[in-house]
Amino acid sequence: MLHLSVPSPDTDRILQQLRAESALPEGARVQTDPSDSERRLIPFIDNPTPSVAAHYPIVDIEVDTQTPRTYRDHLVDILPTDIVESVEWPRRHEFIGDLILIKLNDEQRPHGDAIGEALLRQHSRTRAVFEDGGVIGDFRVRDLNLLAVRDGHESTTRTRILENENYLWTDPTTVYYSSRLSHEREGTLATALNLREELGRPLIICAPYAGVGPSLLPLISEPDLIEELFAGDLNPSAAEFLRENIQHPSATIECADARLLKERPEMCEKFDILLVNIPHDTLEHLPELLPLIRPGGLVRGWAIIEHSEFQDAQVRVRDILGPEAELERRRSYSASADLCRLDARKAT
Repeated sequence: MLHLSVPSPDTDRILQQLRAESALPEGARVQTDPSDSERRLIPFIDNPTPSVAAHYPIVDIEVDTQTPRTYRDHLVDILPTDIVESVEWPRRHEFIGDLILIKLNDEQRPHGDAIGEALLRQHSRTRAVFEDGGVIGDFRVRDLNLLAVRDGHESTTRTRILENENYLWTDPTTVYYSSRLSHEREGTLATALNLREELGRPLIICAPYAGVGPSLLPLISEPDLIEELFAGDLNPSAAEFLRENIQHPSATIECADARLLKERPEMCEKFDILLVNIPHDTLEHLPELLPLIRPGGLVRGWAIIEHSEFQDAQVRVRDILGPEAELERRRSYSASADLCRLDARKAT
């Protein structure tokens, strides 16, 4: 394909002129001239020959038709070349259903709309792109700002996700959801199946920090696993999503404070399994949850533990549940902390 070899500072002006003369091929990509790093090669349509072609050398080169590998490869079609080459673009983003969430710094934020458009071009199944401002509030919901939405689609943050072959609805601006515990939630099903085999009957399960229900969907999908299920969350929005996502005839769903359930006699020493998915507060809440579990019942939960506090946390867990209880480091959470799992029986 024919290309104009132009000085780098002239690139944007030539691109604009070629567009004005309908001489810029669709999807045209600017390349560095291999014979001179200070010049750029711009493809053009030579029928009719654009007026600027008389002023610059013409180079005939093969076009790399390789599919763009990342959203950053699309930015050259959206932004001026000098900006594309000068900004350090984000290299990570998160998928939640048909949404993409991406964190931006002060240098990147002025180009947020272009980043959103490039992400939509790269990911055909994505409906909308949002800047992720981090978690806010007691319920750790996402602070999101719309960057781009696909033509003809809504910009709502309500979305449906697929986890472990199960679909569920969520909204990152009103409820907390993270895919980081997806593999751990698979293990919850295996744990429950083993306990059912041990007891020889369906299980009575309590999940008072259920969120939108990702840990429960594999359980309710398993025939004859659940005799009775209590699922709750302190966030009213999460409780509403639970009612939509968890369809089981033996499920009770409430917006409730897990630490107050022990004040209800009918809830005490009832459950075979207690799921404690509140990693930042698990060890603080655990003593108030213990009355819910029958003697010999299983507590399965997750806790974020600072490296320097791990041994003290082990001692604390054994004081609460008995000498056989152990925390298991599962993976790094941050430079100074690990995500740990607790699988332990309540002492009889």
